[in-house]
Amino acid sequence: MGSEWGLSAASGLVAPLLVDYLVKPIERRIRYLFRFHKIVQELHQNQQDLAAKETQVKDDIEEAKLQIRTQVIYDQVDEWLTKAENALKDVKVLDSRIEENKRCFRLCPNWCWRYQLSQEIENKTLEIADLVKKSEFKRVGHRAKLPNLNLVTSKDHVDLKSSEAAFNKIMEALKDDKVKKIGVWGMGGVGKTTLVRNVGGEVKGFDRVIMVTVSETLDIEKIQNKIADNIDLKFEKKTGEVKAAELWSRLSNGKFLVILDDLWKEWNDDGDLRKIGIPLVKDEKGCKIILTTRNYNVYQHMECEKTVQVKVLEDDEAWTLFEMNAGLKKADSHVIGEAKKIAKECKGLPLAIVTLAKALKGKALDRWKDSRKKLERSALMEIPSIQTEREKNAYISLKISYEHLKNKMSQTCFLLCALYLEDDSINVEDLVRYAWGLNLYDKTNSIEEMRIQVLEVINYLKDSCLLEDGDVGRYVKLHDIVRDVALWIASEEGSSFMIKSRMEILNKSSESSKAISLLGSGRKKFPDRLMHSKLEILLLNNCDIQGTCFLGMRELKVLNLTAVYGTGVISLYALTFLPKLRALHLDSFEYFSFLGNLTTLEILSLSGWVFKGFADELEMLENLKILDLINCAFPGGFQSKVIQRLSQLEELYPPRLHINNDIFLEIKFFTRLRRLFVEVPSLHCPLDFKFPELEKYKIGINGYSIHFGYREMSGFGYTFDTARSLKIEEVFPYNAFSQLVGNLESLEVSKIKD
Repeated sequence: MGSEWGLSAASGLVAPLLVDYLVKPIERRIRYLFRFHKIVQELHQNQQDLAAKETQVKDDIEEAKLQIRTQVIYDQVDEWLTKAENALKDVKVLDSRIEENKRCFRLCPNWCWRYQLSQEIENKTLEIADLVKKSEFKRVGHRAKLPNLNLVTSKDHVDLKSSEAAFNKIMEALKDDKVKKIGVWGMGGVGKTTLVRNVGGEVKGFDRVIMVTVSETLDIEKIQNKIADNIDLKFEKKTGEVKAAELWSRLSNGKFLVILDDLWKEWNDDGDLRKIGIPLVKDEKGCKIILTTRNYNVYQHMECEKTVQVKVLEDDEAWTLFEMNAGLKKADSHVIGEAKKIAKECKGLPLAIVTLAKALKGKALDRWKDSRKKLERSALMEIPSIQTEREKNAYISLKISYEHLKNKMSQTCFLLCALYLEDDSINVEDLVRYAWGLNLYDKTNSIEEMRIQVLEVINYLKDSCLLEDGDVGRYVKLHDIVRDVALWIASEEGSSFMIKSRMEILNKSSESSKAISLLGSGRKKFPDRLMHSKLEILLLNNCDIQGTCFLGMRELKVLNLTAVYGTGVISLYALTFLPKLRALHLDSFEYFSFLGNLTTLEILSLSGWVFKGFADELEMLENLKILDLINCAFPGGFQSKVIQRLSQLEELYPPRLHINNDIFLEIKFFTRLRRLFVEVPSLHCPLDFKFPELEKYKIGINGYSIHFGYREMSGFGYTFDTARSLKIEEVFPYNAFSQLVGNLESLEVSKIKD
């Protein structure tokens, strides 16, 4: 009985083995020979699936990079994309062999060749199926660590004993489990921000380093948004308390280093941290905090367990830094004598030393003597934030650096940057449009020529250490002390570019002002009874404004106006009193009666919902060179024929939604057009269609999920990440795009049917 059972069991095992080892291979071999077309069909189906997944993963990567501009893509995602790309290339090679096999097989059957080719196709099909299966990534990347930056005011690194000692103290404190808060204090311009950035770049043992600039005016929502951006958190609701709860929950489940840079006022310690949503570290979960401040009392009130003072440079360090940045290795002995006196007058402040050294580099002896005398005899300015002789000298040094700028355009571009709020990132494209509106360089014949001039000035200002690189791309920033100096320069009697940036000083006097900037988020009422006879540029955000205030602005050339949400806005009729207006940005306006009367306009930028009256008014603005509607929505659809009379257009940014492909019928008549950003849901170009001679362009055909690398701006500006790009799905009209193909920087095509 037992033996019979054993034989039965054995036979039960043998049968499947015989099938696996004998029958199935024979079936596969027969299939290779007689089901060739079916195998090819399966290959192409898997090829389509993989191509769709590849597009999806690339879109996910682009989306991630747009949301977090320091996104680092995971190695396994890059590896998958490489494998997918290679597999799709292999299919193209196989396709050519398949076609060859079909032709040859009809003439002279070669069963051996077909068998081998079928086997390769099936193996590739299985490989592709495996790639499709592995294409579901929960996350495609992570935020990069903060870079380890060298001294912010110098492109060349100098080992400074004072900053090295402070750096080591902070790193040791971070290792101490008892230390939750570290206070870093020192006067403005001494290098606190650079120091903590270096710490953030070098420290180990934290899930993420988060650096937030607090500034003089505390904005809790801005801080919350910055932290959320750093930890890839999207808020579900917008109320402050809910944001705080979401941040608290996320930060409590990891170990984070939060750097709060530039605190000016005392906080209610842990209470204010809780309002933001920052939990202090407990049982190795939560946040350790580094805060920087100029005010000794701030870190004392915050009860920091460890304090680190960043001191000014010793005389020998100050001279080494000055000598290097002024290029004095082979200088005349008289120049070196003056330079040593100037370096000493900089009082050990790196910011003052580097900017002034670069300003005087290569100058004649008399310029050195003049600068030294100004430093020695300058009286203390009446600026509330200046408390010491050292700070006074920092301001004077920066002012002298400004005076040494090579021309008026450089000086005015520098002062334009002071129109932005403290610690704002400044879009260079904004500056280009301001410069055109103000006619800063009257020898330019086109917007692109002005852009070249402004970019040259921006690089010059960065080389002079008066500007820093911004957070991303084509953005710049002003150090807070440099901004203070710019505003001080622009506030002096006789200034060629008088700036008013606070309501209290605006109310005192404004008749001599050339620039007014009230960009803060708080609601304000703009005075309507003051004279503004010299005003050339006006930037207003969240301001109640009466149309009568424009009556005296006969020189106004640039206007950036964001309406107060939910209130009535001024009639554009009020702007018809501005006979020199060249650049206009309107945000949150809906009705555009009288816009067509602004015939001097050369730059028009709009944001928000656009309702009645726009089309009829727009076609009257025949002098427009830039039309920027990229952040607009047209509920009734954007009729491209309204732009047909704008023959002077050099740059066109139509809305991303509610647009049809008829716009290409208009574009071909714009002989001056040099920049174009357009996305349309389909394309039917005439056979004889040709683009103008575009220098920069982004063109997307079919589908609005492409995002396309643009950056929305709060003001005029908009930046190209990639200068010459095409992204096309389903159809590729080569005749229409042939003239662009030769100089493309980025080309993406997918799902092309023919």
